[in-house]
Parts: sequence; structure tokens; C-alpha cells
Amino acid sequence: MNLFGQRNGHAVADNFELRHLRAFVAVAEELNFSRAARKLHMVQQSLSAQVQQLEHELGVQLFRRTTRRVELSEAGAVLLDHARTILQRVTSAAEEVRRTAAGETGRLVVSYTPTLVNETLPRLVTAVHEQWPGLSLQMVEMWQTESIESVRAGRVDVGMARPAHVDEDLESVRLRDEPIGVVLGERHPLAGRPLLTMEDLANSTLAIWPRQFSPDFFDQVVDSFRGHGFRGRIQEFEYLTSALFHRDPAARAEIAAGRAFSVAFVTQFDPLPEGFVWRAVEPQTLIPVQLYWSRGAGAAVRRFVDVAVEVSAADGWLSPGRSAASSPPGPTAAGVSGQVG
Repeated sequence: MNLFGQRNGHAVADNFELRHLRAFVAVAEELNFSRAARKLHMVQQSLSAQVQQLEHELGVQLFRRTTRRVELSEAGAVLLDHARTILQRVTSAAEEVRRTAAGETGRLVVSYTPTLVNETLPRLVTAVHEQWPGLSLQMVEMWQTESIESVRAGRVDVGMARPAHVDEDLESVRLRDEPIGVVLGERHPLAGRPLLTMEDLANSTLAIWPRQFSPDFFDQVVDSFRGHGFRGRIQEFEYLTSALFHRDPAARAEIAAGRAFSVAFVTQFDPLPEGFVWRAVEPQTLIPVQLYWSRGAGAAVRRFVDVAVEVSAADGWLSPGRSAASSPPGPTAAGVSGQVG
């Protein structure tokens, strides 16, 4: 490889290798061919031949040799600094390539639904950074529909949302089951109760995000309430930047006045906005949190997923009898059947 430009107007031949530089550095540091050969675990004759070949290719004398000592020439002293830098850079490059291939370094784009921002998301990000500090994470808030499309298109590496199931063209793992609760204004007639039933809310107004942005989550919530006697009105948010009720002015006003309620998880707010309360609801409806990513994704994605599964198990995020394992395709993998009651 042509590392040193030209010699006497002619390009330096590229028939010497890194081993020649290693041989030169060893002799330059030891100033003794015998010790340098032992250091490199090679015979002295081979070491001397490599140094001589390097001198021939560069057209300079790198060492001044006598019967009693070996000294660096001025040209050798200049080469020593360059050779050390080259060898260090090659070693660093090889290590970086290895770590990248192993998923220990790199950059991942991870999308998340806003209902995960206060507990699930920070817990996972912290764990990934602790185990794999070389991984850089770019977190992007997205609705479920956009998130899945972005993973398929390769714009997002890992998606995290609450779909009831993930299509078989993506890999997925179920991380968490969370019971849904309700948010009421402090002036709501039911706000004083510690626990509500769905029948208690049968004639109220449910303020919720538009179905098109997170259809599975929407359907799980609405179907559960409808299945337990809810006959009230569905009021979809108008301000579509988030699934959080307090970011929609109309919904916030209706809930604060006690004329509507919204759904939320106990982990979703820390703290809840002033003037509102969260209440558990019976019968319990469990909503899944799932990770999903493209088939054949790189090692860094697998590192992220493995850490997420470990956190899920350590923190007991799944309902009894479940473990965080890849979901089979189809609605039975993460449907809501058997989750109510």
C-alpha cells in the first residue's frame, strides 16, 4: 500500500505491509534485533529481512548498525512517529468495525407512543445506555400507524407502541401489559371514588385520540367500554399532536368541567396535571406494549431488543403466565381476548 508518497520522483512501491511497520517499530523501541524478534515471536532472520525490505522500498536507511549497537537514523526517527500512528489507527479501526458488526456501537432511531414517555421509555433508554454505552439512540414520538410504516420503510429501526398485534412482515416482542384507567376532572361526581366500574361511566363522554392514528389502541379501549355497557358519546381529540388529553384544549376543558373522561395508564403522568385525578377501573383491561422491527435487522437492533426483554422480566412488566418473547403473527398473539375481567 502506498503510504509515503514518492521516492526520487517515483511512486513508492506498495509491496510492503503492516507487518513491515510492526517489525520496524519493534526494533526502534528495543534497539536490538534479538529482543525485537522475541517480542514479535519470530526468528531474527525474518525480522531483519522485513526491516531491510522496508528500507529498500523507502530508499532510506532507517537504522545505523554497528557490531555493538543499533541506533535510529534521522529518517527512522521520523518514520517511527508515523508508523506508530498508522498502527494505532488500524487497530482502532478494526476494533470499531468489530464493535459495530457486533451491535455494540452505532445509531438507532427508536419511535415511541407518548403514553410511554414517563416510565417505560426512560427505563429502557437508561438500561441500553448502561449496557451498551457505544449505542446512540435517537428517540422520535410517533403515532402507531406512522411508526409501523416508518419501520417498514427503514426510517425507524425499532418501534414501540400499543398495537394489538404486529403483522408477520415485522418481528415483534411483547414487553408489557398495562391496565387502563381513567382521568377525571376533580369536579366530576365520580372523582371521589378510589375505584370505578365501567358501568359507572356508561353515560359519560369518552375523550380519545382519532382512531386513524392508533387504531388498535383505540379499538381495545372502545370495545372494552362498549362491551361493559358504555353508551356514551365518543369525542375525538381535535388537536392531533399527541395522545395525551391535556394537550387538546377542547378535551381538557370538557374533562375539567366533569362532562367527559379520558383513558390513561397509572405510569403515564408524573404528576397528573393540576385539577385532574386518575382512577383505576374494573373490570381490568390490559393493553400491551410491543416492540417491532424489520426482519433481518442488524446486531444493534438485537442488542436493544435483548435489553428491553431483560428489563421487562426484571421489572415484572407482563401479566402472570407471560414472558417477553417474540410474538407469533396474527391477532391471537396480542389480541384482547381473555384480557377483560
